[in-house]
Amino acid sequence: MAKSRQAAWGSSLRDVYTFSTVEDFWGAYDNFQHPSKLVAGAGLYCFKHKIEPKWEDPICANGGKWTMSFWKGKSDTSWLYTLLAMIGHQFDHGDEICGAVVSIRHKGEKIALWTKNAADETAQVSIGKQWKEFLDYSDSIGFIVHDDAKRLGRGAKYRYTV
Repeated sequence: MAKSRQAAWGSSLRDVYTFSTVEDFWGAYDNFQHPSKLVAGAGLYCFKHKIEPKWEDPICANGGKWTMSFWKGKSDTSWLYTLLAMIGHQFDHGDEICGAVVSIRHKGEKIALWTKNAADETAQVSIGKQWKEFLDYSDSIGFIVHDDAKRLGRGAKYRYTV
């Protein structure tokens, strides 16, 4: 059952826009709905070229994700600042970042930053600390390894916390 759901989910992904300049980014961003305007169950993905937002993608396969939670309708600015930090090369270990995801749920919104190598603690902790600083986010955030999430689902524990 999980595989068929995953296959169905993967088939619903669509490349909407590719950008390589700041001007192209703003052209895309200005024409998309902001997270607060999306319906529950929707998500937006911004991943580096030729990386898919899937655990199975070879570049993401050994990685994980940092996640921040927001009240319903409160992630718009944080989503923008996450994208700007990511595409503006603001992270010391930015080469470790695969992309970002904003997920809209009934109870709230989440933004996740996906990375390549979960075992590189120095890079992962640096990314988490810098991301919190960029967004002035005061709560703690945790990093979950993709393999743990696949095996344990909601029972997966944080590998790193900042």
